[in-house]
Amino acid sequence: MSYYILEEEGKSRSDAEANALNALGASRAEVTFEETSSNRGIMGLLKRDPSLIRVFPGENLSLEAHARGVLLTVVRKLGVEAEIVNTGEKDENLYIELSSEDSGFLIGKHGRTLDAVQFLVNLIVNTHTKSGRRIMVDVEQYRDRREKSLIKLAKRMAERVARSGRTVALNYMNPYERRIIHLALEEDGRVYTESEGNGVYKRVKLIPTERRESSGSSRGSGGRGRNRGGRGRGGGNRGGNSEHRSPSSVMQDDPYGDQLNFPDGQEPDGNRLEPGQTRYGEEPEEFEQPFEEDSEGPAPGNER
Repeated sequence: MSYYILEEEGKSRSDAEANALNALGASRAEVTFEETSSNRGIMGLLKRDPSLIRVFPGENLSLEAHARGVLLTVVRKLGVEAEIVNTGEKDENLYIELSSEDSGFLIGKHGRTLDAVQFLVNLIVNTHTKSGRRIMVDVEQYRDRREKSLIKLAKRMAERVARSGRTVALNYMNPYERRIIHLALEEDGRVYTESEGNGVYKRVKLIPTERRESSGSSRGSGGRGRNRGGRGRGGGNRGGNSEHRSPSSVMQDDPYGDQLNFPDGQEPDGNRLEPGQTRYGEEPEEFEQPFEEDSEGPAPGNER
């Protein structure tokens, strides 16, 4: 391979190589090094600069070591110092957790910066390794905190739907977060869930179970099958943008949404936010109030 996965420095070349191997969790036989700057002074009299090396992956380098190097490189290109504190398996994906004094910057608003970093790491690693393996990037256990908050939100909104008999539409979420909502409510017989929208970011609707038959009859031949522009198993109209989420389809969906940021007020595929619609919460434990829907549109008090 002709591209480097990590740059590392040290007081000498041997120190830099040792630092690189420690960061990757790899052995010397799995990589090759190239020195890009030397710390040799003139006759040993001038101050020496640190040695800088680049690390190139060998054919036998593990996917984990490969991903660790690419992740550290991407983060450092952002001007952030971070270290890898945990790696392992999560939902059959490679999980890598970072720790940094700039964790808030790495996570970003709505976790969008973290999603962008994850997107780049997956793109670079899978382009060169052809492994097809998903890599989940986390910072200071942000995704675990987010998951717990989403589960609490889902159950609280399910109670609201059950009491009021009205549909609640949550704000825009990526596939990973929508999956959490769907799975949290799959055993709740009072409501069922649907994802609605175009592109990567969609809303999850919590619908009273008693509306299932009446709503199903109005959806045409597509029935309850997934509908993505007419390509879903259930057919339906080409312009359809709503999908019922059964447990099996949830597990088959991309579990980790890898997406970049979008301009304020605009979602993927050019979807503008309509009056009464807002994105999901600002912080892991905080969420903007979702709005209710009925046949007449958003509930009073949510119009702008």
